[in-house]
Amino acid sequence: MTDHHDLYDDALNTEYMPSRRVPNAREYFAAWTRDSAAVRQAHPPTTLAYGPGEHETLDVFGPAGEARATLLWIHGGYWKAFYKEDFSSLAPPLLTAGVRVAVMSYDLLPGVPLRRIVQQARQAAAFVGQRFASPLIVAGHSAGAHLAAMIHCADWKAEGLPRPRITAGIGISGLYDLSPLRRTELQPDLQLSGAEARDLSPVHHPPTTTAPFLVAVGGLESGAFHGQSAALAAAWPGVATAPQTLPGRHHFDAPDDLLSLTQPFLE
Repeated sequence: MTDHHDLYDDALNTEYMPSRRVPNAREYFAAWTRDSAAVRQAHPPTTLAYGPGEHETLDVFGPAGEARATLLWIHGGYWKAFYKEDFSSLAPPLLTAGVRVAVMSYDLLPGVPLRRIVQQARQAAAFVGQRFASPLIVAGHSAGAHLAAMIHCADWKAEGLPRPRITAGIGISGLYDLSPLRRTELQPDLQLSGAEARDLSPVHHPPTTTAPFLVAVGGLESGAFHGQSAALAAAWPGVATAPQTLPGRHHFDAPDDLLSLTQPFLE
């Protein structure tokens, strides 16, 4: 097995570490947690289990009337940070638009392998699809966009899960080809072989739904993140959209455009 240090590429690592490009990144993390706590107090969610594990849970925020759609939100954090409680603040604008919001947690690296996290995302989508009759939009940011795309290309029969009726997928500043991450500081937690990186990359799997997958990327993101979005658009013609650039957005405020990205699928 090749030693990690033989693979490490400092320039590539910088491209894939948004916290190095956004000087006040930690302020965003603190604001997510603070604002989410306030939302949870104002709109207490219903917590549902999509599996037996401690973190196999969803917080569901329901709109005042009948839901026009259900949006499953999958958070980022390079598969190794955050839980659902940190992202409740995304719900209010969607609730106002009549969208039910289900925010999921999953186990984190290095406690479980990435393959298990992919399974959990698919479990959650299958659960939400069965639980709610409304159209299902699966949306994620960064590592969460990777998981949203892995849901979009799931072999449901092989997974032993009921196929959800997905109306749309949304990936915001996502990671769709994991091979470069083996050469970054993430590899000690990811522990991906070349074959695993390929197998867990959406660009190498055709979508298993004809539902559109909206590819969006912050205008201020690094070239690596723009390249990732372009790669998925090229790999999934007819399903993935041409990458939509979010003007003036960097990695940590790109999810603030979630409502406007969701809007086309509500009409």
